[in-house]
Amino acid sequence: RVGIIGSALPWYEALALAHGANSTYTIEYNDLLHQHSAMYTVRPDQYWALGSDRPQFRVAFSISSIEHDGLGRYGDPLNPTGDYEALRQLEDIVTPGGTLVLAIPVGKDLIVWNCHRVYGRYRLTKLLQRWEVESFMGMTWDMLDMSVIIAPQPVLRCLCLSYRRHAVISMIP
Repeated sequence: RVGIIGSALPWYEALALAHGANSTYTIEYNDLLHQHSAMYTVRPDQYWALGSDRPQFRVAFSISSIEHDGLGRYGDPLNPTGDYEALRQLEDIVTPGGTLVLAIPVGKDLIVWNCHRVYGRYRLTKLLQRWEVESFMGMTWDMLDMSVIIAPQPVLRCLCLSYRRHAVISMIP
C-alpha cells in the first residue's frame, strides 16, 4: 500500500497501482470519488481519528501539497505554520526507514496568499530539519536564490526530494 498526501485527481494513485502497488491510501481535505477498488481516500480528521489503528506507509508521496497547508485554499484550516506541521505529521505516517517523495516549489522564500509557499534557503532548511535527505531531483542549490515562475505543476523549479525517515528522530536546533 502506498500513501498519497493531498490529491485532487488520482494521477499518482494510478501511477502507483500501474507500477505494482497493491493499493493506495490518499489523505485529502476534500471528498474525492474514485471508482477503483484499490484506491482508498480519507480526510485528515478521519485518518487521525483512527488512532493506533491508522495505517503507516513504507512509501508515501506528497506532490504539490505541503506548500498549501495552512493557507485555507483547499478546505484546510488557516495556520501560518501549517506546512511545517504537515511535514511533522508525516513522521507519523511514514514508517521508520520509509521513504517520502516530496515535490514543492523552490526559489526565494515567499508566500503567495492564499495560494502556496515557495521554499528558499530559510524555509526549506526549516521544513526539512527533522528529515534525512536521501536525494534531490530537478533542483540545484542556486535555485533557492532565484525568483520563480509558478505553474500549476512546476517542473524545472520543482523540488523533488526523496527522504528516509530516521528510526529515531531528533530535533535539530
